[in-house]
Amino acid sequence: MSNDLSSRSLLITVVEVASLIILNVLSLVGNTLILISAYTNKRLRTATNLYIIALALSDLISALIVMPLSAGVLISGKWIYGDAICQLHAFFSMFAIYVSSVTMGLTAVNRYTRMCKSDKQYKKWFSMKKSRTLMVFVWVFVACYIGIPRLLGLQRYDFVPGFGQCSLKHLSEFGKKIHYAIVIPLFFLIPLTATIFCYAKVAKMIRQHNTSASATLERRSSTRVTIRRQFSQRSKFSAHEIKLSKSLFAVVFAFMICWIPFWIIVFLRRFLLVSKMPRNVELLCMFLFYLCNTINPFIYAGMNPAFRREFRKILLCKRWRQLAVQSASTKGRLTRTEDSQEVVLNSQNSVSLLRLHWVTTPNVNSPTNRSYRMRHVEFGPSTSETSC
Repeated sequence: MSNDLSSRSLLITVVEVASLIILNVLSLVGNTLILISAYTNKRLRTATNLYIIALALSDLISALIVMPLSAGVLISGKWIYGDAICQLHAFFSMFAIYVSSVTMGLTAVNRYTRMCKSDKQYKKWFSMKKSRTLMVFVWVFVACYIGIPRLLGLQRYDFVPGFGQCSLKHLSEFGKKIHYAIVIPLFFLIPLTATIFCYAKVAKMIRQHNTSASATLERRSSTRVTIRRQFSQRSKFSAHEIKLSKSLFAVVFAFMICWIPFWIIVFLRRFLLVSKMPRNVELLCMFLFYLCNTINPFIYAGMNPAFRREFRKILLCKRWRQLAVQSASTKGRLTRTEDSQEVVLNSQNSVSLLRLHWVTTPNVNSPTNRSYRMRHVEFGPSTSETSC
């Protein structure tokens, strides 16, 4: 297939443009939801979530600048924006690629330290202040690494039809070798190794914890009811372990499925098959990068229950109603209905709504052989929803 975009058939053009627009919209929506969630909910602004927020911000830059311009190129079949926009497009494209991979590696190290090390060590290395400083350093370092050689005239940005965007053009073979000798280890091999190693350690630690907890519960068993409750607890551990293992596997799998082929194609194009690389393979390279920008919000934040709740509130434009309660200033009484699982607190002077989430557990000492443990309590209005 020729590198000339004008040689494409109408079907290929439609497929390429439609695919990129879909990825662009999903990336824009997903990463915007993460940033809005962090802005509206202060509880999400933790040291761990800071890396997710930084990753969303870098992906959003790609969704706002890189992907729309590339879509215009695929539609028109050529670069139509001028040289100044080409320089901007190439810079932000490389910036998003490098920052995303480094942030993924730092996220893995953060979670490893949180799960496998002591709280003292975690606070020492990943306090909010240090995490912010680290992310600022990464962004400044990447920006300088990309921009300074270009400003010194050591590199150039040109439109590459195979990629469908502007990219780096090396002015010498020696400079190209030096560039990739730095880029491939620093922005690919080290983040990939850190991600696989850290998540493997986290998964191992969780398995050991669950095994130890289950063994402790078994040793404490004395009655039939207690044994039944232990088996229930063990099943919860197993379900939790499976769910968390899947999420960790999704992180590693997405990293590998997107970035390994991406860097292999880049390496082959730059060093081995410059004149033989088909255009559709080159374009696949960039689509893998766009795919990574799109799925990051769903992997890193979509599997986080706190982020998911914020996503629902934003998308549905309302607050989830809690259980009904009517409360008073001085006197009141609590009643519970089996069907609605509501607790109503009545008073002579005022009425408000309270919703309690209950967990039913066996209780041999209870006359009804049932007891109720309150998981959490939330207050709210009795008949209306809080809308955005």
